Amino acid sequence: MEFQPEILAKMERFCAWQERCENDVRRKLASFYLSENQKDAIVKVLKENRFLDDERYVESFVRSKTKASWGRQKIEAALRAKRISSALIEHYCALIPAADYQEQLHIAMEKWQRQHPNVERAREKLIRHLLSKGYKMDEIMAQLKCSNNNE
Repeated sequence: MEFQPEILAKMERFCAWQERCENDVRRKLASFYLSENQKDAIVKVLKENRFLDDERYVESFVRSKTKASWGRQKIEAALRAKRISSALIEHYCALIPAADYQEQLHIAMEKWQRQHPNVERAREKLIRHLLSKGYKMDEIMAQLKCSNNNE
């Protein structure tokens, strides 16, 4: 299938600038007037030339979002929204080191507490905040129990 080489060059730059998944590339390709066959051909060339690799994308995404104190649930939801396969999501989320994950939860908890001193019903609001960051209730409660024992 033929397509304009300048579009392929644009997409190569798009992928080289930061890790992209196939869904990101297809959304960008929608802004060009191309047939589905042309879009498929571009995606195929990008994959063959290693500009596009969903597995590499997921690995990078999970690593960066874990460091940004995102919980597993939020990471998984974001990846599902990008139409990443469940197998890849499960594999890379399972590779998150438990110690790092707990440390990020602890950091997120302490940061919120520093930014909200003397807040009425602070515990409830902290729990809601951590739930919104994608942590599970049992993880939050364990961390709260741990930090209460350390005081």
